[in-house]
Amino acid sequence: MSRKLLEKTYFKALNKVKAKNIVKDNVSLEDNILIINNEKIDLNKIDNLYVFSVGKAGFSMAKQCEKILGNKIKDGVAISTSRGKLKYIKHYTSSHPVVSKKSIKVGEKLLKKVKQLKKNDYFIFFLSGGASAVIEKPIDGLNLEDFTKISKALLVSGIDIKALNSVRKSISQIKGGKLANEIKANGKVLVLSDVIGDDINTIGSAPMNNGKFEHKIIGNNEIALKASKKYIESKVDKTKILTTTLDKNSIDATKYIKQKIKKYDEKYDSFCLLIGGETTTNPKGNGKGGRNQELALRLLLEKVVNKKISLLCAGSDGIDGNSDANGAFVDNDIYKKIDELKIDAKKYLENSDSNSFFKSLGYDFTIGITGTNVMDFIIVIKER
Repeated sequence: MSRKLLEKTYFKALNKVKAKNIVKDNVSLEDNILIINNEKIDLNKIDNLYVFSVGKAGFSMAKQCEKILGNKIKDGVAISTSRGKLKYIKHYTSSHPVVSKKSIKVGEKLLKKVKQLKKNDYFIFFLSGGASAVIEKPIDGLNLEDFTKISKALLVSGIDIKALNSVRKSISQIKGGKLANEIKANGKVLVLSDVIGDDINTIGSAPMNNGKFEHKIIGNNEIALKASKKYIESKVDKTKILTTTLDKNSIDATKYIKQKIKKYDEKYDSFCLLIGGETTTNPKGNGKGGRNQELALRLLLEKVVNKKISLLCAGSDGIDGNSDANGAFVDNDIYKKIDELKIDAKKYLENSDSNSFFKSLGYDFTIGITGTNVMDFIIVIKER
């Protein structure tokens, strides 16, 4: 039952911040009045309505917006890692996590389109995590090869997302509000946050944040975990969202989680601990894995689970590092399998090969790309 309960708790969080729900909750149409976060825009008083949507959730957010607004949308551009066609908005598939020729090509298309907007037009701009890579136009004088070298070095450096995006902005003609500088029309930016503290200067490297346009967070880790809490709290004695801003390296995060599990295990017969945020890791060796699977492996080695306690560490975007998994489970039964197969967990950790470890034991959590991204979920459940 423990794995099923962990999965159900995870999906309650994930579904709350899927594009269909967050767009539906924040965009509506009554007669010819566009309503965005309770603000009303009379479409009779504008010339054209444009919709832009960029990031991992770019396609799914644009698709849901089309369902709501239909032919009220004059034009627009959506850029994501997904494949698919839209009716009123042009959709382009781009690359992630490294900027490619595709990123630059579609970045140029986006720039060209936003420059066409006139003063009496109006736009909705959906921004989600991953925008830093899916759209790009390097500064003049910097070619793709050099840009790629810088980007790859940053990705494997282990630095946090804020520092990463700061460097990205300095070598871009789109990031850091530079895209917004090209827009003459009025509009609103609706944000699906994938960063600690929902800092709009960091999300997607802030292409629209030049101080001119209002940004509204419509989906984040806290909104997601509150949905999990609502679901699980009737099934255990105590439910607690410990944090939605976990920002530690995997070693320190392991110590933090171990300490919290011990505290609640001593006090409650059953509980659910919900932790959101993003850990960092320094990859070694040539293995497959990601921060969530590495964290799960470290927690396994610390023996934080028992017959009643199990856990899941997983991303919300469906991708964990360079693997096809999203995360991993840990429960008491896994130790029997490790002994039976004579597997050395420490060696997998040393080679940053957490995915191969969990996959060989049937403990990987693989669900595919989710179309959303609000960082990671760590769920610990003690059953009665």
